[in-house]
Amino acid sequence: MGNTNINIGLAFLAGLASFLAPCVLPLVPVYLGYLSGYAVTQPGERSGRERVAIVLHALFFVLGFTLIFMALGLAAGALGALLRGAWLRIVGGLLVIFFGLTVLEVLKVPALYRSAQLDWRAKREWGFASSLLIGMVFAAGWTPCVGPALSSILTLSATRSTASQGAGLLAVYSLGVGLPFILAALLVDRVGELLTRVQRYLPLIHKATGILLVIMGIIILTDSFSAIGVWLEQRGIGWDLGL
Repeated sequence: MGNTNINIGLAFLAGLASFLAPCVLPLVPVYLGYLSGYAVTQPGERSGRERVAIVLHALFFVLGFTLIFMALGLAAGALGALLRGAWLRIVGGLLVIFFGLTVLEVLKVPALYRSAQLDWRAKREWGFASSLLIGMVFAAGWTPCVGPALSSILTLSATRSTASQGAGLLAVYSLGVGLPFILAALLVDRVGELLTRVQRYLPLIHKATGILLVIMGIIILTDSFSAIGVWLEQRGIGWDLGL
């Protein structure tokens, strides 16, 4: 049960960190406007129809990248199940620590700062299907500030027992990215103001993300899940979702 809590917590925090990344958060209003066709960057009240459309487009966008992330988690979990062994945990832990150090800019690797983005333009005539496909394209692209957090959860997925557990972890990661995005769509009239307030804390959030990844890597490397899990269970904290 404790291991499940740690996995879920780490995956959700990594997803939230990805949403708060400098290359994602400032662009949220742009994404909402691009998906729905409404100018959400301009102040003013929206009609009920506009609000519903913006939220629905956001939901389909989140569903799109969730499907891709879960497929990646399924593949990572399946690969990990085939390559079982202590060495996989050690390599995985070192990789996650490496990703954390790149976020903290202790290590600088130019290859991680390349962005492979697929060009897909919104097609209004496709309706919500267009937002779904844009979400898939968003997941397929690689951006330097989202990549380390996503790669770390994929690495964690590879150390799980089954492919379904890997897919489950990426579903939780997607929840961490998607919930704030949907919340931004619901609060569309205030999203610009709220993001302005949050952006001043982005450097601190960026450093906290790097520290989180380093801690995650140490937990994987030292196989401390069980010890932390026992500590949680002794205090009656947690639930078992099989992740």
